[in-house]
Amino acid sequence: MKRVSEIMVRNVITIDGEDNVCAVAKKMDEYNIGSIVVTQNGKPVGIVTERDLIKRCLSKCAEPLKIKASDIMSKPLICCGPDATIQDAAKLMISNLIRRLLVCDGNEIHGIITSSDLMNTVAKPGKKEETLLYLASDYEVF
Repeated sequence: MKRVSEIMVRNVITIDGEDNVCAVAKKMDEYNIGSIVVTQNGKPVGIVTERDLIKRCLSKCAEPLKIKASDIMSKPLICCGPDATIQDAAKLMISNLIRRLLVCDGNEIHGIITSSDLMNTVAKPGKKEETLLYLASDYEVF
């Protein structure tokens, strides 16, 4: 079974927790990404996704210049080590109901992996649903 280090995106874009939501959105747009890791004192502490921007700021008609990234980030940050298998990553994502998983060793960020990365790595054409079941086999969520 492949390791997450073989398929992760290594260049993880981060933003400081004190930066405002406008800075978050601008950076996500600049790098064409759907999420950004939030750091405090150089350590990863959370993640802001497009959904977080909508649910925790825009839908509330809040002022993005006055809201910090740390105010809308999803936390705690769920991580795995670079030597974790892609099956381990799938289990973590399923059990925590997340689609993005940071790859860390302590506070050092090595990369990020998404549920799409997992699917694209192991799925046969037209068999993505079966692939998810395969990755989660021998694992009970409930």
